[in-house]
Amino acid sequence: MSMSTSLIGLVDKDKVFQNHKKVLIACKRAKISLPKETAEYFDVTECPNDYEYAEEYAEEKLSVELEEGKHWKFIEEDHPECGFEVFVRKLPKEITKLRFENSW
Repeated sequence: MSMSTSLIGLVDKDKVFQNHKKVLIACKRAKISLPKETAEYFDVTECPNDYEYAEEYAEEKLSVELEEGKHWKFIEEDHPECGFEVFVRKLPKEITKLRFENSW
């Protein structure tokens, strides 16, 4: 079994995010549809069926997809297990954290 590492860019939770997340959670608990603005913000059409999904939608809103070659590259192209380099200056300016996630 081999391990792989993925790189995720994260942004801070601003007031807009926090307000929409509160609405998302409240709608889930009340079992009612989301207001149009919150649904559009989270790119969903209705409240998720489980509370965990609400959290997942919220966390996805905080991540930025980083592109290989543009934001990062493998140290040795034929051997990804050797690691990778992140081009810090090329990261989107809204990213405040990098998360490295391992999976087996």
